[in-house]
Amino acid sequence: MKKLIFIFMLFLSASVRGQPIPPPVNLPIPNIQQETHVWCWAAVAQQIIYATRGAAQTPAQCALVAMANNAHPNYCCAGIGNPACVRTGSMQQIQYLIGQFGGRFSALAPPTDPMTLYQTLSSGRAIILHVGSGQMSSHVVVLTGMSFVPNGFGGVEPVLHINDPLSYFNQPVPYSALVSIWIEALVVN
Repeated sequence: MKKLIFIFMLFLSASVRGQPIPPPVNLPIPNIQQETHVWCWAAVAQQIIYATRGAAQTPAQCALVAMANNAHPNYCCAGIGNPACVRTGSMQQIQYLIGQFGGRFSALAPPTDPMTLYQTLSSGRAIILHVGSGQMSSHVVVLTGMSFVPNGFGGVEPVLHINDPLSYFNQPVPYSALVSIWIEALVVN
């Protein structure tokens, strides 16, 4: 995998030499922190809903968790310590929540190349990334922007701008550091 990334970086370096570096793209999506150790999925959905509908029409994370699990929105808000509510979620639950609040999304997609990411972001569409965060755990973040930074060898390195509800990843993150742990993505239309 590292060899593939290195070959791609050489190709990218050669293809932009003498060409202008694409301008950075940044989508105005707030980074909302997750309220429990397992609600990254609810925080990511909340970030997208907030950017689409505004603060006044964005439910609390506890309400989103309840709705995603077919319960009344108040079910999980009565006490965040409710064991039925402190649970992990799925990409499908994120899709469901975004859809409930007027958002549209594409199908889940496997990892892709930097230029496809850049073109998607440039068209105003955020990307939710599902990444591995440990041997048996995963995490979701929102990809809100991208830039290309000179790498010192005459080429450029793609750098991703990430909203991380756990602040696990420092922003910005080089594409090469994230691609090896990337599981799947969800493009928000």
